[in-house]
Amino acid sequence: MSYEYKQVETSNHAIREIANLLRLVFPKTKKYSEAFINWQYANNPNGKVCGCNAYENGQLVAHYAVIPIFANVFGKLEKGFLSLNTATHPNHQGKKLFTTLADMTYKSAAAEGGGFVIGVANANSTPGFVNKLGFQLVGSLDAKLGFGKIPAIAKLEGIQFITDWNKELVQWKLANPESIYKILDGVIYSVTDKPLIEAVLLDCSDVYALPNNNVNIGFRPVKMWMGIDSSLDWSTSMYMNIPNSLRPSPLNLIFKDLTGANRKLEKIKVRFYAFDFDAY
Repeated sequence: MSYEYKQVETSNHAIREIANLLRLVFPKTKKYSEAFINWQYANNPNGKVCGCNAYENGQLVAHYAVIPIFANVFGKLEKGFLSLNTATHPNHQGKKLFTTLADMTYKSAAAEGGGFVIGVANANSTPGFVNKLGFQLVGSLDAKLGFGKIPAIAKLEGIQFITDWNKELVQWKLANPESIYKILDGVIYSVTDKPLIEAVLLDCSDVYALPNNNVNIGFRPVKMWMGIDSSLDWSTSMYMNIPNSLRPSPLNLIFKDLTGANRKLEKIKVRFYAFDFDAY
């Protein structure tokens, strides 16, 4: 088979064909509307999507995309990219299209000034990112269930990675057309696919004064927290770890340095939350 490779675009037609491919490959995932892809790829205040598509006879058959983010990395504010959507048409799987598109995307990301790519991969996709694309496996995301307040964030020396959020970016994230968010006392919550459980996404109280929005997401007394932050002391909280056996798929934080310096992150010096990636 002969494929034609093109950079991802954000025209109405381009968004439509990407959404159609994602819905075809992931029929159980409801969020891949054209409005969602346009919000993700075209409306991000940090800039538009970076990615590559593969076509056969004019038909989109594979797609990979990352979006720009800013983070404090090893003590400096740095542009990078968040790895997001990847899909290959069932008739074209096994042709190494994903690795081809990924390599092209990372070269483009570096050319656009990106110093890193960070992402969250499930157990099935992690080996491909690590063994074929040169990502570092930073560590698994912690996942906890419980009641009451999340422990307060304590001082953490020598932070190597934390996403840089500001008012404009938070408002963009809250405008996700496929999600509903509750804001209470500076904390952002979302529904989950489990009854009685809401996800704790981010405490914005140190970013800016985020007003309560009085959104009702139903009776959800149990809270779920997911992320990485070694400064949180859970010992006196009413939260417990969710065993890997009870998770749909354990999630791993992965990191790829684009600077050529082969930088590696230490999990205990990383702060990464559910709001930082495409969790809800």
